[in-house]
Amino acid sequence: MKAVITGATRGVGRASAFMLAQEGYDLALSSRNISDLEQLKLELESKFGNSVFIQQADLSIKEEAINFSENIIEKFNKIEVLINNIGKYNVSKLTDSDSDLELMINTNLNSAYYISKNIAVNMGNNNSGHIFNICSVLSLKPRIEAATYTISKHALKGFNDVLREEMREHNVKVTAIYPGSINTSSWDGIIAPKEKFVQPEDIAKTIKTCLSISKNANIEEIVINPLDKNY
Repeated sequence: MKAVITGATRGVGRASAFMLAQEGYDLALSSRNISDLEQLKLELESKFGNSVFIQQADLSIKEEAINFSENIIEKFNKIEVLINNIGKYNVSKLTDSDSDLELMINTNLNSAYYISKNIAVNMGNNNSGHIFNICSVLSLKPRIEAATYTISKHALKGFNDVLREEMREHNVKVTAIYPGSINTSSWDGIIAPKEKFVQPEDIAKTIKTCLSISKNANIEEIVINPLDKNY
């Protein structure tokens, strides 16, 4: 079994890599930080014995996203799982610079779009597969102090929904996960009770559950919030 994870070296990506490796998947992982990728590859291969392919890439750049997906398909041939996890949060208002919107769209939407296009074709040709898009609760509601992030995550939901319907006839499942506050490096330097947040392992376990159900069922959407509504 083969799985692809973007944003693999931290948070949800890292937790998902360990979960899938434990389940017996060979992995293709991407991140902008090559030293973190090399360390993760070493940890996974030494602990589980799986094959781990890594590629340093800035997936907010169209050409690098396409190159990563093409390299994976050439290496793996058949891909069972894709987790589109790359994302960036930014505090901004609509009156801020347009460059902020472009950055959010390129990172939070375009990366998933260009990677999924090639991999979805691969899955469709094999008549099976499962794509997970890590969205956000802000895909479902607005936050005015995170305007461009909210816009980009709403767009990711739209992409997810179209992809799900398009791939249905090819027996490829598509699931959107909408997390609230997650204990990831995005909160580094911020004083907050991170033990009350959703943990990256919670998302990985949720993905595992989705993969475990029968081939004729698909969990289309999941909202995961901290129990404490203050967070």
